Amino acid sequence: ILKGVLSPYILLIAMVYWVIINGVLSALGAAIARGHPKSILTAFCVAWLTSLNPFLAAGWFAGLVEAKYRKPTTGDFKRLIETESINEMFNIPLFRVLLVAALANLGSVVGTFLGIYVILTLVGFNPVDVLQNFFCKNILIKIPV
Repeated sequence: ILKGVLSPYILLIAMVYWVIINGVLSALGAAIARGHPKSILTAFCVAWLTSLNPFLAAGWFAGLVEAKYRKPTTGDFKRLIETESINEMFNIPLFRVLLVAALANLGSVVGTFLGIYVILTLVGFNPVDVLQNFFCKNILIKIPV
């Protein structure tokens, strides 16, 4: 299943892939939410680490930075209830902070799964073969290739 021994070079490349994939996808989520540039940068910088820790989330950090610049108030709750369109919601600081946090988290989750797949294939571990062997032997389901 694995090809040879993992060299320090391969481990370094795997770490670079992990940081780039997680960071870019988390930052992309914050950017789609039209977050502040510092929120986008924060999402990029912390995504690789927060994806390794189940008690932290990249979106929380990006949302905190966004809240620093958007300054949500308690009146935003009332304004949010009274909105009639999505475009109006984007003008409410509370909504923008929550959207930045949610989409940065979503990007980090996607980045985590994509990063795992890329790193496993980089080190010579083919997850598709393992899953096919598992399902074919244990559950007797044929998976077409």
